[in-house]
Amino acid sequence: PALDNAAREAILQPGVVTKAGKVAFHVKDNWLRLRLPNGRFLCYSMPALVEHPKFQNATSVSYMGVNSYTRKWERLHTYGGKLFENICQAVARDILFDNSHLIENAGYPIVLKVHDEVLTEPLDTDAFNTKELCRLLSTVPPWADAALPLSASGFETYRYRKDD
Repeated sequence: PALDNAAREAILQPGVVTKAGKVAFHVKDNWLRLRLPNGRFLCYSMPALVEHPKFQNATSVSYMGVNSYTRKWERLHTYGGKLFENICQAVARDILFDNSHLIENAGYPIVLKVHDEVLTEPLDTDAFNTKELCRLLSTVPPWADAALPLSASGFETYRYRKDD
């Protein structure tokens, strides 16, 4: 409920920053802006508290966006759990982005990123190994809480495939 409550408070009080843990919300220029721990924003257009279409006497946080089923621009509804999912995906992307330079500087040229995966083509020597690549990938960035539990797993292969 903390994320949902913070989003609701921000919508009701444009310009006022409301916090929920390591993230903060505020409404500016018709956007609900969710500030991530690294300072980047997720933005939700034309936020409003509206009556939920499926639950009588209930309001929900909503914004304008593209409906993934109809592919039409319409008012979408969200809640704390979906906001948390958005935050998790965004933070995972930010960690991968921030650690990409560590990986490349260590001699692991990145040739492809697929969601939360990184594919590299280092020299084929014992100096370059999965254990070291995983260590680099799971480095906690300076903007994150040092206690953030990160880990990575990997494998070596000559052709791309998904891990089993």
